[in-house]
Amino acid sequence: MTAAALALRWAATLGLAACGGWAFDRLDLPLAWMLGAIAATTAAALLRAPVKAPQKVVPAMFAIVGVLLGSGFPADILDRAGRWSLSLASLAPYVVLITVAVAAYFRRVTAFDHPTRFFSACPGGLNEMMLMGGAKGGDEAAIALIHGMRILTVVYVLPFAFEFLGGADTAAARAAARNAEIPAAADWAILAACAAVGATLGKALRLPAGVLVGPMLLSAAAHLGGLTDARPPDTLVHAAQVVIGAGIGSRFVGIAPKVFGRAVLVSLGSTGLMLAIGAAFALVLGPASGASFAALILAYSPGGITEMSLVALALGIDPLFVSTHHLGRIVLVLSLSPLLFRLLPRPRATE
Repeated sequence: MTAAALALRWAATLGLAACGGWAFDRLDLPLAWMLGAIAATTAAALLRAPVKAPQKVVPAMFAIVGVLLGSGFPADILDRAGRWSLSLASLAPYVVLITVAVAAYFRRVTAFDHPTRFFSACPGGLNEMMLMGGAKGGDEAAIALIHGMRILTVVYVLPFAFEFLGGADTAAARAAARNAEIPAAADWAILAACAAVGATLGKALRLPAGVLVGPMLLSAAAHLGGLTDARPPDTLVHAAQVVIGAGIGSRFVGIAPKVFGRAVLVSLGSTGLMLAIGAAFALVLGPASGASFAALILAYSPGGITEMSLVALALGIDPLFVSTHHLGRIVLVLSLSPLLFRLLPRPRATE
């Protein structure tokens, strides 16, 4: 494919994703620009349209979200973090319980081999679980599809659940985003430096979700240090959501609708089980930790750190609390999954 043809394919995909985001925004739906972009590009992929997100641009969009998250760090962050010790410590049993329970579920309802079902069950990042599972002999395509469906399901279910069942002030969150001031030239320079330098450092230091976490930490330092009080404008955040949403939807290119449908059914069961376990932890931890049930639900939901941070921002639910817990979960999954893989029994001698 020539460079011109590839650029045209990217432009068409992003245009389609933006149309989906605009339509969802007109309907006043939660997290409209990302969810609309996902809906449009997923539908196009299943209809065999050659949608493709510009993968080299996606990390820049993650960096924008990181800078946005960092701009919201409160001055009492250390005091808050101290109050999160119980909910953070509870992530370890949560990760173990989810992995064991969902692996058992996959054993009952699928023909996956042991590595495939184990790494499909681990509540980690899609790319990391796919690579780790493949290295152990698992089916990388199946692992990627299950995790992709998990993220898709979570980012759709939770915003609409909070929107229609209550528990989040979505109107206030949208108003705050719309009323944010456009940064001055000096503020733009600081925000851009946080994004570029933070993403570079995050990758160099091999931080989990480094292109998000690095900019988030530098942005937090710049805001807490008084260098700026600006945040990325709403239009730029919407553009980031469109690109991220297009990246999620484009993952389903080449998947037959029947295969997609079966994956949806399997993933709905596993994701529902994960959400139920997360809700149980939220119910137990709420009174003891002092955190709200809504914040704990998002913190213990099995979505990606970027996607769940955006959900928290859209719903006006402490995004710092949510992103910190998802970062902790990712670290724990990467640390514990090799040990758990060795400890869990292999039920079938032929596997």
